Amino acid sequence: MTNKKAILKSISSMKPLSASATRLMTIVSDPDHSIAEIVAVVRNDAVLTGNVLRLVNSAAFGLAVRIETVERAVSYVGGNMVAGIAMGLCVPHVFNDPLEGYNSERGALWRHSLRTAIAAREIARTARQGASPPIAYTAGIMHDIGKGVISAHLAGHGEELEAAAKAHEPPDFLAAEMEITGTTHCEVGEALANHWNLPDPLAQVVTHHHHPANADPEYKSLVYAVHLADYAVMLGGTGTGTDTLLYGLDEEYMDHSPVTPAQLEGIIRDSEQELEKAAEALIGNG
Repeated sequence: MTNKKAILKSISSMKPLSASATRLMTIVSDPDHSIAEIVAVVRNDAVLTGNVLRLVNSAAFGLAVRIETVERAVSYVGGNMVAGIAMGLCVPHVFNDPLEGYNSERGALWRHSLRTAIAAREIARTARQGASPPIAYTAGIMHDIGKGVISAHLAGHGEELEAAAKAHEPPDFLAAEMEITGTTHCEVGEALANHWNLPDPLAQVVTHHHHPANADPEYKSLVYAVHLADYAVMLGGTGTGTDTLLYGLDEEYMDHSPVTPAQLEGIIRDSEQELEKAAEALIGNG
């Protein structure tokens, strides 16, 4: 078994988020934020500005005229996607490197996180209370950050992990991670969220997205939205490798977001289409 303390200690040596990413995470976690606040952050970060303009002018957006200003670009792209770009620029090794411990290729975590974000936003629209769609989007991007850290410690244990996960009823990859490393990607993600000082709603999702019933009451609907979205996009074919669909689904989500099967099917389908629109800038071309 890998030393749990060693894994968690490795987080303390990770560089902090950029000032832009930190500020954007705070802004988009406030349901009353304005586009002007996001524009102010992007305008003062040349690299972020360049990437936002590249996205909005990409063939995926298909705009008839070229967008030259940050204000117009942010209004087309949306604040939550801007925050996603900022995170990808800050910690590409967390989101975009291959997850060796999960036998997945480069970019798989980005694709899964983005599609989960899109689905979580739509599921949150059905929530009875306490689940802001924009915050659900950002939380969906962040929910699996622990995998980018724990993956190296799971490398070489693929068959063992899969067998251990399937030995549980229902299958439980978290239990398999615990058996191999003494911790889980959720626990590691929680430590990383604390290291980066992520806002409470995002930290709650990172920590509890596989066991949403354990979330603080004020965040439960949000966590359930991401929990269901995470499972749904895996069902739709966008997972992170060996662990795909080897987690339980907490059916209490119906108490928070009463999504019908037809609605969920539509969300799965539409999230794939929207993912492809975003993928060019956030995943393609490195």
